[in-house]
Amino acid sequence: MNVPVSEQRIRAFVFAGLREALKPYGVEFAPILREAGLTAEAVADGFAWVSLDRFALTLTLAAQATGDPCFGLKYGAAARLTSNPLGYVLANAPDLRTAIKSFSRYHRVLTTNRFEFVESAGAGRIEWSYPVTMPNVTQVSDFALMRFVWRIQCLIGASWRPIAVGLIHQEPEDIAEYEKRLGLRIAFNQPANSIAISSATLGLPLPGADAQLFNLVTRFCEKQIEHQNAADDDPLNRVREAIIRCLEQGQANPRSVAEEIGVSAGSLDRRLKAQGTSFQRLLDDTRRCLAHRYLFESSLKLTDIAARVGYSELSAFSRAARRWFGASPRSFRRLATQLPAPRP
Repeated sequence: MNVPVSEQRIRAFVFAGLREALKPYGVEFAPILREAGLTAEAVADGFAWVSLDRFALTLTLAAQATGDPCFGLKYGAAARLTSNPLGYVLANAPDLRTAIKSFSRYHRVLTTNRFEFVESAGAGRIEWSYPVTMPNVTQVSDFALMRFVWRIQCLIGASWRPIAVGLIHQEPEDIAEYEKRLGLRIAFNQPANSIAISSATLGLPLPGADAQLFNLVTRFCEKQIEHQNAADDDPLNRVREAIIRCLEQGQANPRSVAEEIGVSAGSLDRRLKAQGTSFQRLLDDTRRCLAHRYLFESSLKLTDIAARVGYSELSAFSRAARRWFGASPRSFRRLATQLPAPRP
């Protein structure tokens, strides 16, 4: 299926095994896909692009249909390591550090959402997030977290657990499944999803690695990235992401956002006008989307949500929420618990 360039996408490889994962629950695959706006034919070719929104919705619907709030977490651990090109990259790197660095470099072969790996002070940190406008992030965050942890366990041993993990969604009532699979150091309501790995673990060699296959697959990934770079990204998505980073630093103004994306404030203004919008309009819409997500999918205090979306006073945030949602933040959150999961 054709997916607009401006829409966040993921390869259909992620659907491989979903039918089998649903069977123990007595849930059929096709109705789940159909409700998510997909078909079996659309996801049959693993290398086909599909909407990331629709994959996230599929996992949310699967969790609802199975009655298992940990469905995404469990599905994350149900796949072959070498089920896609990046699986071969991971499996054939000389050591775990090279494997993860290579995955970070080439992750856009599989998905367009943000993914980063950084090292500092004796540890490495994998971090990823989803577009602020994307709903249904709980199950897909659990899936991605467990899929990467499971990949590392395939490489170095099933007993491995991260130093710590972070998840953007609220803490569920029962975290026993999380602790069993991920260890005890789990933080919820975080700004981004993350996995922390010790330097000693990163230095472990991967004895089954094939250097020739690693070079072959990385060359393939390089070519794929070149093709994808040929298509222009939606400029508004870049500005939204820069606004979010600046909000985290407490300085979301035209100059700071322009610096974040490497242009002048005047150039940013012209670009936004060319897209039929303005900085203030985009800032307000980004704040609204962030507030919607935090109120729906986190248990953060209202004062913390206000700060994260750029309001130093709860009263100012409340006025904005009434304008955005027609209700106070507290009332909107109460209403949100009675609503079905948001759709794309």
